[in-house]
Amino acid sequence: MKLRSYLYLQFFGAPFISYVLITGLLLVESVHPSFAQEVQAAQYLRDGSEAMHAGRFADAEKSFRAAITAAPQMPDAHMALGLALLREGRPEEASSALRKAIELNPAAEGVHLFLGIAEYQSNRIDAARTALHEEILQSPKNTEALTWLGIVELAAGNPEAAAEPLDEAAKLAPDDADVLDYRARAHSLIANESYSRMRQIDPDSWHVHRALGQAAAEMGNSQEAIKEYQAAIAKQPKNADLYEALGTEYQKTSQFDKAINLYESELQLSPNNPVALYNLGRIDVEQKSTAEGVTYLEKAVPLLQHPAPGFYYLGLGFAKLGRDSEAVTALQKSLDSAPSDFIKRGAYFQLVQLYKRMNKPDDAARALGELEKIKPDGADTTSEHP
Repeated sequence: MKLRSYLYLQFFGAPFISYVLITGLLLVESVHPSFAQEVQAAQYLRDGSEAMHAGRFADAEKSFRAAITAAPQMPDAHMALGLALLREGRPEEASSALRKAIELNPAAEGVHLFLGIAEYQSNRIDAARTALHEEILQSPKNTEALTWLGIVELAAGNPEAAAEPLDEAAKLAPDDADVLDYRARAHSLIANESYSRMRQIDPDSWHVHRALGQAAAEMGNSQEAIKEYQAAIAKQPKNADLYEALGTEYQKTSQFDKAINLYESELQLSPNNPVALYNLGRIDVEQKSTAEGVTYLEKAVPLLQHPAPGFYYLGLGFAKLGRDSEAVTALQKSLDSAPSDFIKRGAYFQLVQLYKRMNKPDDAARALGELEKIKPDGADTTSEHP
């Protein structure tokens, strides 16, 4: 005999994850109750659902317990009770109810997830891990279960074990800031462990100096970053990436001649390196030899993974050389290549000037209209990376 019950239960087991268990009609197996008891249990579940939705969790608990009394073999009633107890902050009792639901229906959607949450909140890490693995086994693309498994592994001090489910969750929910936050935390802990181990092995290695340089650069301390990158290069002079990193810091501190020397050294180690070509071209167009910069950029742009900045500075170089038609073409290509707002703003500004110079007032007006739609953000040009 089948029982139709209406449930609309929401549970927020963490500050960020909400999981709607069931909305609408559910078909529930019931072996022993009479039809009258089934109807009565369904009413209790409806009452409990409404109470949960209104935030009256104690009332919901009473209704769900009444449903269990009316139909003891109904797995959804036990599961609903478990959710209500979780919302009341009683995870150990919730675990008991959820385990009963699993006993009656091991394949119920979401029940292992909520058991994992209850076990985690009861500080039973191994049991939480087991429950969440079971949920993922049944539903491999359950973002909530993957995220919770990552949370559990982080709590257990296992960032490497946390990274795998959190990476998978991020693939499924690439714009979920909370998933990304936990994922970043796991990878940060892994990186810190690796750096700590490197320092133990050889505190003066180039790896350690590069890591310290990266950390200083991220904190905005270019002078400290420069010192560490210089130390790294002294120990590993054939590593092209180190020259690029040091060159970036010199750009940030407006030491452009030193940056140029580093990018030229990078090209010697890595011929036709698109980022080195781009950086040399950009500096030349802005600071030094425009014609030489255009030559670098013409080589760089076809090789860049994200060409919008390259096309922009190429257009700027063409404009400075009086090659207006070529400048317009390059700037339009920049706008067609998913540019940042900084690049987009610069491209439209240059187009306005070019169209005026080319006596194309309508085109200039259209470019100006597009420029005015972009809000200034004060972006630093050195943050643009092709």
